[in-house]
Amino acid sequence: MALLIGSSVLAWAGSAQAQTAPATDAQATTPQADASSADGDIVVTAQRRTENLRDVPIAITVVNGQSLRETGANQLADITQRAPSLNFTATPGVPNFAIRGVGTNSFDYGIESAVGIAVDDVNITLPRYVPLNSLADVERVEVLRGPQGLLFGKNTTAGLISITTARPELGTWSSSGRVQAGSRDQVQSQAVVNVPIGDTMALRVVGGYQYQKPSTQLVGPGRLDPVRRWFGTGKLLWKPTDRLTLYAIVDNQNNSGIEAYSTIRKFGGNDPTPIPAAFRPLAPANFVFAQNTALGVVASPTNNKTAIGSTNVVRDEKSSGAQLSVNYDAGPVAITSVTAYRNLKARANNDVDQTPVPFFDTNIANSQSYQLSEELRLFNAGHGFVDYTAGLYFFRQHIDAQILQDGTFGVFPASFPVRLSPVNGQSNFNYTTKSYAGFAQLTFNLTSQLRLIAGGRYTRDEIDSTTTVTAVPGVCNLVTFLLSGGRRCIGALAAPILAGRNANGFSGRAGIEYAIAPTANLYATYTRGYKGPAISSAAGVAFNVDPEKVDAYEIGGKFDLLDRKLSLNVAGFINNFRDFQAQVFDPTLNGGLGSFRTGNASELKTRGVEAEAIVRPARGISFNGGITYLDAQYGNYNVACFSGQTAAQGCTLAGPSFNAAGTPLVGASKWTTSLAANIDQPIGNDLKVFVTADWRYRSRFFYAVNDPNTIQSGYSLVNGTIGIADIGDHARFSVFVRNLFDKRYAAAIFPGNFSAGQYVQTLPDNAFRRIGGAFEWRF
Repeated sequence: MALLIGSSVLAWAGSAQAQTAPATDAQATTPQADASSADGDIVVTAQRRTENLRDVPIAITVVNGQSLRETGANQLADITQRAPSLNFTATPGVPNFAIRGVGTNSFDYGIESAVGIAVDDVNITLPRYVPLNSLADVERVEVLRGPQGLLFGKNTTAGLISITTARPELGTWSSSGRVQAGSRDQVQSQAVVNVPIGDTMALRVVGGYQYQKPSTQLVGPGRLDPVRRWFGTGKLLWKPTDRLTLYAIVDNQNNSGIEAYSTIRKFGGNDPTPIPAAFRPLAPANFVFAQNTALGVVASPTNNKTAIGSTNVVRDEKSSGAQLSVNYDAGPVAITSVTAYRNLKARANNDVDQTPVPFFDTNIANSQSYQLSEELRLFNAGHGFVDYTAGLYFFRQHIDAQILQDGTFGVFPASFPVRLSPVNGQSNFNYTTKSYAGFAQLTFNLTSQLRLIAGGRYTRDEIDSTTTVTAVPGVCNLVTFLLSGGRRCIGALAAPILAGRNANGFSGRAGIEYAIAPTANLYATYTRGYKGPAISSAAGVAFNVDPEKVDAYEIGGKFDLLDRKLSLNVAGFINNFRDFQAQVFDPTLNGGLGSFRTGNASELKTRGVEAEAIVRPARGISFNGGITYLDAQYGNYNVACFSGQTAAQGCTLAGPSFNAAGTPLVGASKWTTSLAANIDQPIGNDLKVFVTADWRYRSRFFYAVNDPNTIQSGYSLVNGTIGIADIGDHARFSVFVRNLFDKRYAAAIFPGNFSAGQYVQTLPDNAFRRIGGAFEWRF
């Protein structure tokens, strides 16, 4: 611990000027209460009650919503700039968060992420979906590192992103909003109105719109639609008595368009497709290279041109939800019920072949899903020898998904009315998950300095899956067509595949916390994390995926020093995962074309040190910094060999495949650091100036297991804002720059489908400089 504290001089705490206040007993009865005061204490709800960050034995980064918005940030993924241990992979159609290097990057609809996302007390698990298409009314974001499945719903073996939005305010008329414009025709507008209804009720309405052009340059004949996002939320708070509070939220979100699309990073050699050349006269060797170079595409790590376009790329999402939270203070016990429902309709089409010809240009994925959850919690409202939180949880999720993949495959001319599919037509997935859980956490206050923590959660998961393939008019089976020499089109349709999985899992936590001073705490914890089983469906075939488990060990310290002018948080951790749920490429699927599916790596080991600090030298001035060192390696895990991999490099197993034991975890940097500065100072009696700047660095990492062609080199991002406001913050004008030095980096790197040695990448919108201005109001 002494070594950790000594090293933390480099670090930061909290990334945030978060909501601050002492954690009073009254606030503890309302877990989402806005806890703010002038004394600078950072308050969080990481244990389902309002507590001082210093007193919570969990590694937490807190990001303030206002500080994010001021930098020009416009989506949830932008919080990574202020949270060193959090990363986001903007893989097209499959967004993925990772904490301490661990996430779940899977194309499967039924695989839930190791990183949970909770919005206003409700876990969101809908497939391929990141909630909140705006940061308009976000009050704070807490990034909880390590397994959090004990108190926060289900399936959080790596960590949790807990988002709290602003509640209605009783007895107050107010309005606020922001209008922002920037490069690539970005426009962002949002408005909030708070209306009191009598003395016991208030309504808060939030709405907004966002627009921006794709950062990727399209040189093919197709279309990449600009991003358009609409959102609206209504919140009603009613407090009929001093003991009873009811809080209802309804919202609707629509997303469409493409921020960025994949481009060719490296051209390969001859076409490796298993279709014999005699059967594909319209797709000669090197057709990917020839088609792209004819349109001026130069493959490189900074290439931002794509030649796709035989079909339009589509991405649309519509989501709506409703929830009701009821809090009742029964004296010594407080009771909370949270009932929530959310649905999602999504459709997408990606051009797979990276050319302007219809070789494999249709990859339609449509889905309709919903989730329903009920959580009942009770906890002691005061503080005694034993503080407790206990509850019951029910969750149901249903997913219907349809996937159609087809193209000419060079067999037919582009104008030919028939298309070929790796399967007989459309693959259909019907997937239902039910989860039941009971949980409790006890904190024993042995003395004013010493506390012991013990808790457990028992979970029952039940999964039913049906996989079918249906014929589609005008679509032939590729394998049947080739094997019959073109005489047959449709083979026998596979019978429906019915699969079910039931599993029982246990999550547990034990720890000790010791206050070495009124403003300094040390802690040590052990946590058992659990993520339920799944059924992986790919190319009309179903595969069982076993539950993922983790044993996590953490020691840490939290210190407020020099009359709170300096705060330090440090933590060391060891996480041992078993049956880690990971994506693999199975070359036997799709008639030998291959497909991604999800399987289990037997082991994954992560260990590291984190340190965070915040310095407050004077009123209105703060400096934040953080550093994370991470060592993450796979245990026994057989994966497909990468292009050009030799036997000397381990490619010796059937498939061909190799054992990835000892290789680095995909997407995990050894070093991540961040720094931020916030200055808010008066100039005269009526005005003030504010300046915000942040910097983040990631060391190099792999995007595919040990494949040197997928290494993303280390890079830094710098954002800055300068503005002027009246002393009362009623009006604020600012200019901002994101990615000041225009640093290119890839959000994904993966092998191309139809050229041996070809690699494809996605340069995200944030890999390009954006300059803009904003106006905010608060009345």
